Amino acid sequence: MKPFFLLLMILILTISCESENHYHDGHYEGGISFIDITWEINGGEILINNSITGTSKLRCEQFSDRIEYLEKDGTTKILYAQGNGDLKMSDLIILHKIK
Repeated sequence: MKPFFLLLMILILTISCESENHYHDGHYEGGISFIDITWEINGGEILINNSITGTSKLRCEQFSDRIEYLEKDGTTKILYAQGNGDLKMSDLIILHKIK
């Protein structure tokens, strides 16, 4: 009886710790003409490497259809998920999923 109870408790703890969704984790690339931007999305963090402004590490929240993150200036940005796995910021900026 004790092993069954222990296994049940471990299962409950494991399930309850999965509070964050990782719908869009991966490496993305995109930008506008001469600006190269790479994005590394992992859980609740985005690491943005911009060829002009440098590297930024920001907190994000992932949903099944989008990612919301807060810029350093307080602006909320939204990346919309596309059917092929890419993320769309605007009509001009689409981040292509690399891996």
